[in-house]
Amino acid sequence: MENITQTTCKHMRSKDIMVPDFTDPDVEFGLDQGVQHYWCFCTMTTAGPDNDFVAPETCKKGRACFVAE
Repeated sequence: MENITQTTCKHMRSKDIMVPDFTDPDVEFGLDQGVQHYWCFCTMTTAGPDNDFVAPETCKKGRACFVAE
């Protein structure tokens, strides 16, 4: 099994977490499945504590407010 490491901040949230677990094995949901609305759990807005936009491509290691799991 492949070891998957977290690449996004643990405070990043999306509608993805609100999608029910469907029983259809062909349905998969993830950060790369077209979810276009993200927010920061710290600020509860679409901007992080550093006032930069919240998105998988921006909420990564190296960002001042990034927090790993």
